[in-house]
Amino acid sequence: MPSFALIGAARGVGLELVRQLSANADNTVIVTVRNIEKSTHIRELQQSRNGNIHIVEADVIDQHTMDRAAAEAAKVTGGSLDVLIHNAARMEKENMIKGFLDYETPEKLDAELIASFNVNVLGAIHAINAFLPLLRKGTTKKILVMGTEGGDIGMVRKSRMSNSVAYGVTKAAEHMVATKFAAELESDGFTVVSISPGFVDVSGTAVEPMPGTTEESKPIVEKIMKGIFSAYPKAAMISPEESGRRLLSFLESMGPAENGTFVRSPEFRD
Repeated sequence: MPSFALIGAARGVGLELVRQLSANADNTVIVTVRNIEKSTHIRELQQSRNGNIHIVEADVIDQHTMDRAAAEAAKVTGGSLDVLIHNAARMEKENMIKGFLDYETPEKLDAELIASFNVNVLGAIHAINAFLPLLRKGTTKKILVMGTEGGDIGMVRKSRMSNSVAYGVTKAAEHMVATKFAAELESDGFTVVSISPGFVDVSGTAVEPMPGTTEESKPIVEKIMKGIFSAYPKAAMISPEESGRRLLSFLESMGPAENGTFVRSPEFRD
């Protein structure tokens, strides 16, 4: 019985991955969320399945809660895990469109960078460290870290994306986290990959309105999008369903050749 742990899957792409994985009754799917009570989408999905979704409350910024989540997962799976998918991320809407010069004070810039680093960088480290003992006993030893072109130097340079600095800088660091773990665990038979889910419309399960919905933010978002589409004419918004299918197809086929790489979505490949 294949076992999967998804870190941060209360909504968006993570929720869709749980939906697609749990459709196979043979799969055991462990899901971590920050607040079970508020995670209505994943709880509704859990109720619609036949007991193969297990929700655990944990916060990636707290290593101790992640360790407890791994311990709970071990009770369900018998002490092993086949695949870890790290999907938790800080995408705070007010700061998603800000550049380095857009913060009112240096203190606010520092605070957002630190908060984003705690989730997007340390969070990935905490999750992998917590579940690593289970993965060592698994059959596939695969770790998939959800990355983004927003943290890819080549894409940012080509599209001249000066905004979204806290998210972009820390996601770039998260790509390095995945590569470091890939180097560390390669001799143990692991494959660790950072991958972009694509340009996904997650508005259907979003807690907050998407950036660009206010009169103040619209011109900024339009400028960002113009730069992206000018640099990558094939770029297009895709559904969570399409993103999920792509990600799981890659997950099934990925092997040592991809270890330590960042995989762009097709629309952003040169």
